Amino acid sequence: METVPPENSQTTFQKASFLIYLLAVTAAFIYLLQNFLMPLLLAAVFTGLTYPVYTWLLAKVRKPVFAALLTILSILLVLVLPLIAVGAIAYQEAVGFFSSLDLDTWRSHLESAIQSIRDRFPALLQRVNTENLTGMAISGLQNAFQFILKHSADISLSLANNLLSFFLMLFIMFYFYLDGKRILERLIRWSPLKDEYERILIEKFVSVSKGTLKGILVIGMIQGVLGAILFWAVGLSSPVFLGTLMVFASIIPALGTAAIWAPTAIFLLFEGRWGAALAVVITGGVVISSVDNFVRPILVGKDIKMHDLLVLLSTLGGLSVFGLSGLILGPIIASLFLSIWNIYEEVFAGELSANRQTGFRTGKIAHILKNSPPATTPGKPLKQ
Repeated sequence: METVPPENSQTTFQKASFLIYLLAVTAAFIYLLQNFLMPLLLAAVFTGLTYPVYTWLLAKVRKPVFAALLTILSILLVLVLPLIAVGAIAYQEAVGFFSSLDLDTWRSHLESAIQSIRDRFPALLQRVNTENLTGMAISGLQNAFQFILKHSADISLSLANNLLSFFLMLFIMFYFYLDGKRILERLIRWSPLKDEYERILIEKFVSVSKGTLKGILVIGMIQGVLGAILFWAVGLSSPVFLGTLMVFASIIPALGTAAIWAPTAIFLLFEGRWGAALAVVITGGVVISSVDNFVRPILVGKDIKMHDLLVLLSTLGGLSVFGLSGLILGPIIASLFLSIWNIYEEVFAGELSANRQTGFRTGKIAHILKNSPPATTPGKPLKQ
C-alpha cells in the first residue's frame, strides 16, 4: 500500500523547492542586469533626494509625466551643466598648470629656502645634506604630480565611459517618479523582514543620501568656491583647478581644505610673495575652515550619525570600488551596515542579554574557582 506523505511536510517541501527556484531566477536576473545596477542604484538615490521637487511640480502642473520631465530638466540645468562647465575649466587649468611646471625653479627655490633657514638657525640643519634633502623633496613632488595626473586621467576616462550610464540613470529616474511608490511598496511586501525594519532602512537610505550630498558636495562646493576666489585674488593661474581639489579635500577629517591652501601658501612663500601667502593662510584658516565648523551642523543636522573616521573610510572605499559614484554610495553602504546591526541588536535582544548573563555567571564561576583551595591527590592529605 502506497504511503502518502503528510500534508504539512509536502507543503514545506514545495515551499523550500519554490524558494530555491526563486533565488536561482533572481540571481540570474541580477546577473543579467549587472552592468546596469549602478545607474539603477544612483537613480534610486537621486529620486529619493529630489522627490519633494517632483511633488511640488506635480501640484502645479497636475500631470505626473510633465512633472517628472520638468524635475529632470531642473536637475540638468541647476546641477549637471554647471558641474560639467566647472569640470572642463578645471581640467584645462590642470593641464596648463602641470605642463608649465618647472621643477628646476622649484629646486632652486627650495635650496635657497633651506640655505636661508640654515643661515638663521645654524644648529637646526647642521648635519643635513642640502642636496639630499632637496632631491627627496623634488622626488616626492614629482610622485605627487604623477599621482594626480594619473587619477585625473582615470576620472576623465571614467566620466566619458559613464556618459551612457548617466542618461540611463535619468531615464530610470523618470519612471521612478511615476511608479516609485508602488515599486517600493511591492518590495516591502516581498521582503521577509518586518515592515517596520524595512522602513527604517529606507529612511536611513534617504537620510544618509541627503547628509552625504550636503556634507560632501554642498559644503565642499562652498569651500571650493571660496578657495577659487581666494586663489584668483592672489594671482594664481589655476584657481578653478585648486578650488576643485579643495572640494575633494573637504572630506578629510581634521585636515580638510588645509591640504590644499597650506601647500599653496608654501608655494607662494617660495616665490617670495609673503603678503599673498599670509592672505591665503588667514583666509583659509579663518574663513574657509569656519564653513565646515559652523555650516555643517546646521546644513547636515542629524542626517549622518556616523563617526568622521567612518565617513572618511567609507568615502575613500567607495571611490576605490565605485569611482566618483562612491562619494555617495560609500557612506550609504556604511550607514546601512550600522543600521542593520542595530536592528540585529533589537531582534536578538533576548539572546544577547542571555549571553551577557552567561558571561557574568562564567566570570563569577572562574573567580570562585580561582580562589578555591587546590584539589588534593587521592591518598595525600592537605598540608596544614
